[in-house]
Amino acid sequence: MSSSRSVFIHACILTAFLVPGPASAVQEPDHLEVPLTIDHRHLAERVSTVLDMDADGRARITRDACNRVELSDLRTRSAGERLEVDMAVAADVGTAVLGQCIGPGRWHGRMRVELVPDVDRSGLRIVLTPETADLRRPDGTESLLTRPARALAETLILPRLGRAQVDLVEPLESIDRLLATFLRDMGPQAADLVGRSRLTAVTVHEDGVRALLGFEVSRPAAVEREEVPPLDSRELAQWQRLEDELDGFLTVIITHLASQARDRELRLDMLGVLLDARHAIASALADDSETAGPDDPVRTLFVESWDRLRPHVLTLERTDVVPDNGALALASFIAGADAISALDALGPEYGLELTRDGLRRLARMLLGERAPASFTPLPLAVDPSLRKLLRPEAVDWPEDVEPRAGPLSMLGAWLIADARAANDSPALALKGKVPTLADLDNYLNLVSVLMDQEIRARKGGNTRVPAVFRFMFDPLVRATAWKESCWRQYTGSPGNPRVLKSSIGALGMMQINPRVWRGVYDLDRLAEDVQYNLHAGIDILEHYMVDYAIRRGEHRQPGGFDSLAQATYAAYNGGPGHLSRYRRDDTAVSLRAIDREFLEHYQTFRTTRWPRVQSCYAVP
Repeated sequence: MSSSRSVFIHACILTAFLVPGPASAVQEPDHLEVPLTIDHRHLAERVSTVLDMDADGRARITRDACNRVELSDLRTRSAGERLEVDMAVAADVGTAVLGQCIGPGRWHGRMRVELVPDVDRSGLRIVLTPETADLRRPDGTESLLTRPARALAETLILPRLGRAQVDLVEPLESIDRLLATFLRDMGPQAADLVGRSRLTAVTVHEDGVRALLGFEVSRPAAVEREEVPPLDSRELAQWQRLEDELDGFLTVIITHLASQARDRELRLDMLGVLLDARHAIASALADDSETAGPDDPVRTLFVESWDRLRPHVLTLERTDVVPDNGALALASFIAGADAISALDALGPEYGLELTRDGLRRLARMLLGERAPASFTPLPLAVDPSLRKLLRPEAVDWPEDVEPRAGPLSMLGAWLIADARAANDSPALALKGKVPTLADLDNYLNLVSVLMDQEIRARKGGNTRVPAVFRFMFDPLVRATAWKESCWRQYTGSPGNPRVLKSSIGALGMMQINPRVWRGVYDLDRLAEDVQYNLHAGIDILEHYMVDYAIRRGEHRQPGGFDSLAQATYAAYNGGPGHLSRYRRDDTAVSLRAIDREFLEHYQTFRTTRWPRVQSCYAVP
């Protein structure tokens, strides 16, 4: 890393410009440009450096004993096509006579200088050239002292400002190495990076100074595409290891960034991208075995995850939470990920593939030596730091809705009371128990009592669900468990019970996917302990209800509380990105059917706290 006052750059909205080559035997390379923005906070750092400002933002520049200027309160802002530097100036102007300074006195005011940004000859740096300067007193007027003060300030300050520049050598070299890695790994028929990246233009924008990073990629040799056969076992194993690498990469990167976010909502939005990516990877792994085709799900998952994460990273970058020694690293990471997306946008003929080496190189651009040597094998133990990120502090929500209590049927009350009296430890009684029709009533009673205990404990104070919504949490938990598993932890036969496991690996009564929730819960206990499984499921429901559904106002959608319940379950079932699927027109028919069925269960539990048993079991 360079100095602790390194430039903080962010890559703005990604744009890839393709310049087609002429129709000739030798094709011209494709030219791509990625915008990079240096924001005002860090432009001010560059300017303050050449002015020798101290840690308090003050500087004194002296020509001789009688002529000096003192600078403070430096700011930068955009002014049309120029960058304006504004600072407080105190100037002493005088002439030395017999060892004393004779002059009109001290002048106070502000100095504004317009700088014109440009790219230097190397294409690796942005230079800032002073063009005009103006001095005014605090009231905006001039005085007799203003002219000599201006002359002194221009003599002492403008030459220093002319040395201001933004050195981008290091991030450009990092991006070159990253692109070369991806292109090299695509094989002999793939594209190639032509020369090194350069800055092609620079303009002033509202956020700061925006430069275009240009690079050229040779077109891959034309090859006749053949029908891709199904993956063999070795290829499938390699593909799945790369999906594990992507999982590990996203986990390391997103938890690192989210841990720096002071804003709770920003942190949750970042973690939502991680949870969605893990859901998608779990689904992709399940699909690989039979349906893997020519499309690369790892590349697609990377691009989609970066598209969603990118605006949150830029928001984090604009806050003042990233340490100075990490600023250039974050800038390189953003630009590198953008460049990969730009290559991907060129089209499938370029054959872009994400590789283990490429992901590790991209991670090192952000984390340096702290980046792991490998992201696999995936760590499966509980990670306290990840648990803490996913269990944020309690929030006081506005009391803008009125709770509605649902009636408890006599049947439900009798069953729960009877089960509690019969067995004080339903979790122990349910250990290894597979429901049978002959013992179904007793089995469902045990599950209902266990749920009652867990939900009551949560309502007793260990909950972040706002009071106005707590009435709906009981039916939400019961309906979710019924929809996911028909209240079963085990399947098989009573003599040979097996943990209920879905096609994508979700476990037990609450169907918790260990791929999605690794690091947060004990994966062995999710399978072996029905009470732990239920407790974890309640945690996850609370997380999605409070941190996503309520926060985003799903209870204000048509349907009110029912909409809130549907949104919470949709996120539970598919990840935060599925939150609004129950009300979107583009939702798949299969998912709409899942959401409708859940709502029916939820409304049943709202009134009876007891399921429609025949919806799962063959009973009269």
